[in-house]
Amino acid sequence: MYKSHKKNKKYSPVPAVYLHIPFCRKICPFCSFAVCKDHSDLHSKYITEMLKEISMIVEEIKGMNQKESELQKNNGHKLLESIYVGGGTPSRLSIPELSKLLSKVREHLPCSKNVEITFEMNPEDVSPEYLNNLAKIGVNRLSLGGQSFRDSLLRKLGRCHDASDLRKACEEIVNSPFQNWNIDLMFGIPGQSVSMFKKDVEAAISYKPNHISLYGLEIHDRTPFGKNMQICKWVNEHHEQYEEMYIWAINRLEAEGLIQYEVSNFSEKGNESRNNLLVWSGKEYLGFGAGAHSYYERTRKGNIGSVKPYISHLKKNTLPVEFEEQLSSTQLAVEFLMLGLRSSEGVNLQGWIERFELEWSTQEEQYVNSLYEQGHALKKDNHFCLTPKGMLIADKITVQMMPSNSSH
Repeated sequence: MYKSHKKNKKYSPVPAVYLHIPFCRKICPFCSFAVCKDHSDLHSKYITEMLKEISMIVEEIKGMNQKESELQKNNGHKLLESIYVGGGTPSRLSIPELSKLLSKVREHLPCSKNVEITFEMNPEDVSPEYLNNLAKIGVNRLSLGGQSFRDSLLRKLGRCHDASDLRKACEEIVNSPFQNWNIDLMFGIPGQSVSMFKKDVEAAISYKPNHISLYGLEIHDRTPFGKNMQICKWVNEHHEQYEEMYIWAINRLEAEGLIQYEVSNFSEKGNESRNNLLVWSGKEYLGFGAGAHSYYERTRKGNIGSVKPYISHLKKNTLPVEFEEQLSSTQLAVEFLMLGLRSSEGVNLQGWIERFELEWSTQEEQYVNSLYEQGHALKKDNHFCLTPKGMLIADKITVQMMPSNSSH
């Protein structure tokens, strides 16, 4: 078993870390993430350089402005609260490979004794032995990429698993040491009827996960789906169905005790994903791996998304940064609003206007009132909150609500 840092007085500069594992058995036609076809001989090269990136970045941060003791004095005693291993398909990694990564993070960033370590898995990789070994190295939360319990839809999505693999994976998780787990479902898939989606939700509920994520299919230009005219046409013609699925699911999951806390996420009270809560409340985080993003000291950074260039940069001891930007106060205001509107708590508009010194005109005031009238928003404890209908167009609403005199 790994040791926790009970007596360690060291300091973690961020509360959350994201580790990106890009390998996939097969690349889904709708996916726009930084992923590549899995070759096991690439694993050790990738992980070796990822370990180097973790060391380089943490050392750079610690040496940035002040001594560590001064940092602690200024920011108080902080420990790492969340490690999220996402992808790609992290479950393509062996346990020793994953263990190396987690050990490196723990070595450089002292963890809270109840740090939440989430691990994304695909159903075809779930086995009792793998689950037991994940628990042994400290993973304590799982996220299963299910998408659908219907074979025809899984084939359309280009998934490697079928419905029986998904059911088997759910059963094995239920009988494993993991009590904290999520299942992902997708809606708005071409050919998916409302009743098909309802059956998927009921099937997921039957395994009693304490968290369900619902993702509406998004079409991205450069993906095979984005280039397929038939699929684009189907998606454009089925907005009403899409809305009906989403609103039905919100009510159904709530009746089951899974409360919506963000546009796509539902959980039992107290089982919200800690990574989600930290990132959405504007907390700082570090991302490691190809295509990973970080947000620290008002600066956003993104890594190169291709695996081989990522590896070759680090081999030469240079960080694989693709872009870096210092966020202006307008960008911070947009981000604060966007994240707030995606959460069920909403935004205290007066507080937001004052915090970012925005000039709020009658134009924005009228727009907000029109959202109330159309049933896209409501007032809750002095907060402006989006209704389910509003959440479906949250990004559009964010853009419209930014004061016109702010430079974008």
